[in-house]
Amino acid sequence: MKEFQPRNHELSDAHREVLRRYRALVSLGKSPSTLWRKFVFNALAFLGGQSDCEVKPLSQYDHHAYGPLLGVSDEGAAARTIRLAAFATPKARALGKKMSPFTIGVAFDAERLGSIGETPVGVSEFAQIWSECIDRTLITTNVGSRANLRFYRRAPIVTIPAGDTNEALETSKRSLAAAFKPFLEAPDGPRPLICFVGFASGLERSSDEKRQILSSLEQFVQTGSIADPKIHRIGLNIQIASGAQGRDSAVAAIDLAHSAGMGNVSVDGVVRKEADEVISRPGLLNYLSPEHLTEIFKRAQIMGIEVRPINEVDSDAVAREIWGSLNTARAMGLNLGKYGLFPLTLEECDVVVGHIQRWFPDWCAAPVFYVDQGIATRNRVYVGEDIADGIEAWLRTIAKHKVRVVLIDTVEKPKGWKILKTNGDAKGILLAQQIADLNELGQTLGIQMLWAGGITLEQAYEFGKLGVFGVYVTSAVSENGPVTGEYERDPGLFAQKNPTFEGILKVKTLLEAGYLVDRLATGSLLNSETQRDLRLELEHAGLDTNALARILPVAWRSWWN
Repeated sequence: MKEFQPRNHELSDAHREVLRRYRALVSLGKSPSTLWRKFVFNALAFLGGQSDCEVKPLSQYDHHAYGPLLGVSDEGAAARTIRLAAFATPKARALGKKMSPFTIGVAFDAERLGSIGETPVGVSEFAQIWSECIDRTLITTNVGSRANLRFYRRAPIVTIPAGDTNEALETSKRSLAAAFKPFLEAPDGPRPLICFVGFASGLERSSDEKRQILSSLEQFVQTGSIADPKIHRIGLNIQIASGAQGRDSAVAAIDLAHSAGMGNVSVDGVVRKEADEVISRPGLLNYLSPEHLTEIFKRAQIMGIEVRPINEVDSDAVAREIWGSLNTARAMGLNLGKYGLFPLTLEECDVVVGHIQRWFPDWCAAPVFYVDQGIATRNRVYVGEDIADGIEAWLRTIAKHKVRVVLIDTVEKPKGWKILKTNGDAKGILLAQQIADLNELGQTLGIQMLWAGGITLEQAYEFGKLGVFGVYVTSAVSENGPVTGEYERDPGLFAQKNPTFEGILKVKTLLEAGYLVDRLATGSLLNSETQRDLRLELEHAGLDTNALARILPVAWRSWWN
């Protein structure tokens, strides 16, 4: 007799039933036994996600009523610890039977914490996190701090040969005709193209001779004999050295292109050490420091020249790679998926975010801005003291796509960078007032802003006072432990961060206290006297978490009244 082999749809139904029954148990406040874990893992792995796609997005969390949410990052080992700490917070005790993921305001942030920072989790980690946290705490993740750049095929480059000027011109004209031909004779009509020209090394030509050659080639294209002048142009391509020498070469190329009546310059160069350390930097920052690039952009703006790297990012391909990881996070029932955009330029971010928002209209896909990396546009660089202006420009750009939640973070955490600058800390980046201003701008644009990056216990209290949508804190709630399991293969890791019950409880208590201390006694007149007294008690308690834990449940109930 043949052994019964269930068909795929029968297996799918069985796995869905496992996940539905598990969720039904936890929704009743029960703790399913560990025997369920294997069945949950098999179901999630087979289905590629949870049984039902109904996911409440994180944007529906009401931080005005319930204060800033707290996210804690871990790969899954501390899922139970984070959940139990969430249930023990002062606000959770005040909520009582009204306690739910969207009132407690604690999120398990699914990330592997390696020596290079946060990296995505896999199916085994998702299964562990899902079984511990689904329908009990919020769940978020970061699918990657940097985008995987894909480039279009390089624009054609015609090399103007050394030697006799007339012969070089004729050779270059033939090469330009060949480069433009497939774009001129495209099946649906001419396709746009900028073909770049550059001078061969060897014979050094004078500036006047270079200008004459370029002017002749520009006029040749404009005649329309080999190209459509409306959509076909030529630009100047240069290869630059590093440092000030590269800056000077780029400026000279801008002046030369302008004198020849051209409007475009492309740059190829030597990758900077700072760029090589992080694989790549945005746009021309690969080759030039922010200071040198700023000078180049200023000159280009004066001359009406557009300067770009010779490699052009295929933003459509980048968006689709990000979509794949985010779609997994959504299928796993997570309330939010964060995605890094470094090292894209602002214009490339615009394209990618536009796609992602269109593909996830009813779910929270949150783009991330890394303040310690800055951002470049086609004509400006935002780093250092200009970073707050860069965040503003970024927010205004992505707001067009109806983004509802973003994360502002640091990526170089091992280097000690902190999002909030306090007590003159040289590693701090943004002042509290700058965060307040950006938070207000986000509210105006309809964007809820999450904050992360080296936030300390004391700073959690300050973020609470600022009334932000939420913060992610990991180091301040963790203790270092031995490197175990799959982390042993990480050659740069000397210790693992293990979130603790006490650490999470302290940070969440301070976050709640900071939020309420500046808001009590501003509600109804009926409760104003009580609220003023509670506010005085909170102020007197300061950062004493034991004292705050006694006061806060009463303070929360008064606030909700």
